[in-house]
Parts: sequence; structure tokens; C-alpha cells
Amino acid sequence: MSNITFCWELGGGYGHIAGFEPLAKKLITRGHNVSALLRDTSNAHQFFKKMPVHCMNAPRWAQKKRYATPTISYADIIKRCGYESKESLLSLVQQWQKKFRECGTALIIADHSPTALIAARTLELPATLFGTGFFSPPPVYPLPSITPWIETPPEFLQHIEKEILEIINSVLRHFGVNELDYLYQLFDVGENFLCTLPELDHYNHRSADAYWGPRFSDTAGTKAYWPENNRENIFVYTNTKYKLLNTLLLSLKSSKANILIHCTGMEESVARTYTEENIQFSLEPIQIKSIAGKADLVICHAGHGTVAATLLMGIPLVLIPTQLEQLLLANKLNHFKLSSSIDIGDKQPNFSGVIEHTLNNDNYRRQVKIFSEHYKGFDSQEQLDEIIIACEELLM
Repeated sequence: MSNITFCWELGGGYGHIAGFEPLAKKLITRGHNVSALLRDTSNAHQFFKKMPVHCMNAPRWAQKKRYATPTISYADIIKRCGYESKESLLSLVQQWQKKFRECGTALIIADHSPTALIAARTLELPATLFGTGFFSPPPVYPLPSITPWIETPPEFLQHIEKEILEIINSVLRHFGVNELDYLYQLFDVGENFLCTLPELDHYNHRSADAYWGPRFSDTAGTKAYWPENNRENIFVYTNTKYKLLNTLLLSLKSSKANILIHCTGMEESVARTYTEENIQFSLEPIQIKSIAGKADLVICHAGHGTVAATLLMGIPLVLIPTQLEQLLLANKLNHFKLSSSIDIGDKQPNFSGVIEHTLNNDNYRRQVKIFSEHYKGFDSQEQLDEIIIACEELLM
């Protein structure tokens, strides 16, 4: 029927691809051609098995410049990702344009992909947003600070936004396209599928009808397995890029629980060195819904999809944030007493203490149960059907 292109430009982890997998499957079933422009294609095959999804590398800003100052707003994020000048952004936009022409794109489904949205404007292509609140800021000026623990004057936020807006507008002028008055207008698209819940939104103060419910793949991957005994079961989802990975894995050896670990990027030979009678590794991603009714605790880096699926199943969390997006989510969940977390700045964290505290804390379990009961009516298949209808209306 139509060529639909999924775009993922910024960010990392399984979540970007995993969140799109169920929607891609539905789109293909409806007869659409699906292509995916991905920041990282290395794990695409694990989620698009036997699916005719044409995966390609997305255009990306290659320079890796180190900044001494913290990132304070969305404008600040994209400034560090190719929005430093008209020339740098123009090059990126032209690369996205070329990719969309090659794909014969009729509709764009944008994950964290601001430059894809700009390219869509220049080509007059209908676009949607599909993802969490982090890359769908609210329509306010200036865009809010994403580091509330740092006192930032509004004038500073306005300055950064004005700077970025002028660069974006210079590119839009190059293509004879209407300029933006405010940065938030970049996200004025055909439909904003804000796939989160108020408790999991990185920003505050949105209307209740803005939320479509979380996105995640609950069927991709291999099924979880734990020994049949009276011990508690823990699922750990981490990766080899985590700087304190060795400390974490060694600390787990002191636990009496059954522990199942999926560590992205870990070789089997390395996993064997940490394996114990009660600690097992899965080299394949774990099918998240298979932990329901079995896991007593999940330990992860606060990826939105994993967190949402875990809480909807009523399972407590220990979060180990490693970057800003994860930290914002961890802080919000801690505020609602839906998780505990490891301090991102702690170089010698007490993993064992935090894990045992969370496992034995009735308050966490009670709050997570309340959350799970509140959203028990959420139906991911119904959500996907409604998204499909909205997408097809944009194609008419």
C-alpha cells in the first residue's frame, strides 16, 4: 500500500528498535512496506526476524566533541548533535532527504529524530512522533530544563533556544520552507504518539489525553528461565558499556536469589566467568512478558520500555541510570516510590545493599501493585490498532 519509514537518530539501547517491532509487524500485516533508518543496525535482526523490514543506517553526526558543561535542555542536546551551524545541519538534512527519496517514503514515524522531522518539512512529507516524552518536549517557551537539580535562569534557556532556532530556520529558508517561531513547533506533526504514562514522562504538566500508553515489545526474545525452588528470582538487564559492570556482577555473587542476566555485547566465554549455581546468563534478549509471575525484582538501566513493562506486571525495580534520560526517569520513579536506584555519581555503589533493601521493602511492592492495578486496563494491541488507524488517515 504505502512506504512507511521509521527513523531513529539519537540515543542508544534496544528500546528504540524493540518499541517499534510490534508496530512494524502490524503495518506489514496491513500491507504496507516498512523501512527503518536506524542509528545502530547491529541488533535489528533480533527484533525484525522473518519480517520484511528494510534496515539501513540513519544519517548521524560523526563528530565526537567533549563538552565541559552539563546538558540542560532539549535545545542543548541537539546543539551537540550537528546543530552547531547552518552548514553542519544542512548536510544532515540533505542526507535524510536522500534516504527518504531512496525509500520512496510516504509517511515518517519518528523516534528520537529531530533532523528527520526537519527533512520531512522540506519534502512536505507527513510525519508522526512515536516514543517517550524525552524526545517529545511540551509546547512551551523556552523548552524546560532537563536538569532540575541545576539552577538555570530562564534567560539562559531562552538564549540556547534562540541560537538553535536561528540555525534551524536558516536551513528551512534554504529550502524555501516556512520558519519556526518557537523550537517546540518542530514537533508539530500529523500525530504525536506520546507512548508513555504520566508517572513515566520525563516532562511534567501535560494533559491526560496526550498519553497513548507505553510502547515495548513483549514477545521478542527468548523466554526467561529460573530454577524451580524457594528462592527469589531476579532479572538483570545490563550491557558491557556500563563502567561498573564488573562490580555489579561480582556483587550479585553474594545474593541467595536465582539470577538471570542478559548483558548486551557480552561474549559467552566472559559470561561463563561470572556464572554460578544460582547465576545464569542469556546471550539472547529476554522476552519481557515471560518474567510475569516469576520475577521478584528487575535490575536495569532505566530504559523506558523495560521499566514500563516491568511496572505494568507489578514487579519492583532497582534502576542503574548511566545517562541523563535514564536519570530523569529514575528520579521520577523514585519520587513515586516505584523504584530504588543507584546514584549515578557513586563510584563505589552498594549494589548488594540496595538490591536486598528493595527485595525486602513492602512499601515498594505495595506502590508498584497500586500502579499495576491502576493501569490494568491498558491493552497494547488496542493501542497499536489505534496508531495504525491514525497513520493510515495521514496517508489518505
